[in-house]
Amino acid sequence: MIRLKPQTRKLIAEREDDLVEHAHKIAQALKQDKVRQIRNILEVAESTSSWKALELFIRYQAARGELPKKWAEMTIQELEALQQEATKIQQKAQKKVKAPEELDSVKAIHLELVTRVLGHTVRWHIWDVKRREG
Repeated sequence: MIRLKPQTRKLIAEREDDLVEHAHKIAQALKQDKVRQIRNILEVAESTSSWKALELFIRYQAARGELPKKWAEMTIQELEALQQEATKIQQKAQKKVKAPEELDSVKAIHLELVTRVLGHTVRWHIWDVKRREG
């Protein structure tokens, strides 16, 4: 797990509501109780520095029948789109720093965004499952 610089963490925190909305969209698309699988994906996200490895793990879970393939593809697209947000965050941070070494990479920012969205997805999914149970 990569530690982000304080200015980057602050810029990400300013977008937290948007991240919660991304998570809500992902959670709503999953109709059956798959909390364990989402937690597994979150664990991989927290432990890797590779978006491609995480993407492959999501596909692997779908190929094993643990998650619907359609949901896996939609989730990958949703999480991959966060790269644009990561670029915007880095550009905004760039205006506030004096030297390039003070900047976090877009890759590191993207993985942080993905991890946060997946964390929120777990919470939304648990809420949806319990709500359906009554």
